[in-house]
Amino acid sequence: MNGARKIFSAFLVLTFLAALTSVGNPTVAAQGLARDFSISTDCTHIVIGKGKEVELDVRIANLGERDEDIILSISGPEDWEPRFEKSWAYEVQAIHLGCEEDRNSLSLRFKAKPPEEATAGDYEFTLRGTTADGQLSRSLKIVITLKAKEVAAAPTAEKVQLTTKYPSMKQPAGENFEFEIELKNGVNEARVFDLAAEIPYGWAAYCTPRWEKAKKISAIKVNANATERLSFVLIPPPDVPEGEYKVTFGARSGEDVATIELKAVVTGTYKLKLGTEAEVLGQGETRNIKAFAGREKSFTLFLWNEGSAPISDVDFFSSKPKDWEVSFKPEKLSSLPPLTEEMKPTKVNVIIKPKAKAIPGDYLVTLTASGKEDRESMELRVTVGAPMTWGWIGVAIILVVIGSLLGLFAKLGRR
Repeated sequence: MNGARKIFSAFLVLTFLAALTSVGNPTVAAQGLARDFSISTDCTHIVIGKGKEVELDVRIANLGERDEDIILSISGPEDWEPRFEKSWAYEVQAIHLGCEEDRNSLSLRFKAKPPEEATAGDYEFTLRGTTADGQLSRSLKIVITLKAKEVAAAPTAEKVQLTTKYPSMKQPAGENFEFEIELKNGVNEARVFDLAAEIPYGWAAYCTPRWEKAKKISAIKVNANATERLSFVLIPPPDVPEGEYKVTFGARSGEDVATIELKAVVTGTYKLKLGTEAEVLGQGETRNIKAFAGREKSFTLFLWNEGSAPISDVDFFSSKPKDWEVSFKPEKLSSLPPLTEEMKPTKVNVIIKPKAKAIPGDYLVTLTASGKEDRESMELRVTVGAPMTWGWIGVAIILVVIGSLLGLFAKLGRR
């Protein structure tokens, strides 16, 4: 790694010297557009104690009229492991800066840590940026004075604090998590805090001011000894498995850092569905069925779970006209797994028996399946007709009446 850095640094130096032979003015023009950029920091000479890591905010700004790709390098004691970082998570070796006002600058963090065997004294680092074409190069010198003993500093906890009432939240898959966080600035001056988070792979997150949900921010200004309320929103991927996911949210201003541990608990989803033969198979009975007074009518009810987790203890019950009978076989399901696991709906046989003296007509019967996690209902329109035996009896009565009339007419005719 050290050899590669030396070769890379040597290449940049040669590129820089070559650029100097053809460029005399620090601001060059390409295709009629002025070019320039700067590297700056608030502190160019700092003092640290033994074992203390150096962290400085460095700002790189594009001052020209065209976009620039800038390659970064650091020269100095390599055993200090100097580097540029962004959002605490990764090392940065090159950046792209636009020429528009809202994207022409970037803040990076210069970090270095003295080795345990380092002796007290002054250590010099040169931070350098060079455009990708080698035409422009800018540098910044930083001196770090290492003391033999630790240098006392005020506790960070007194300077910045992050708190929340609800560090753990539970949501079903597909739902976002929204944490309400308070950021306290504990010093006697206003400061700007960078906001960042370490989140699980595949997740997304953003932060907004508490009362301005439409604004997504990566930094916020907090007045002296004041507190700002933030909303931190976590967005899990659509296919996230059930489980607990840890998230670290942090705020930083200069060397003052505060973090807070959050936990997002993803539960399964539960979606109970009911259907008829016609709805599931494309043929068979619909939600309009026919029955006869006093006779049992068999009806097949289909149910399935469109969620991602099993629905437990599914019971069946009905809402029916007075003196009717409705029964289910089976009467209960101990568990209804997701349809993605079963690959087919579950059948339940429903027996509906209108009362013996039911008047022919339409009646409403409601079937309900209820589990611990979800429930669903279905309405059936039951058309009750008179039994066929009564029809034949009616026909017989009519025939008897007709026969009697014919006999009467014949008798009267002979007279």
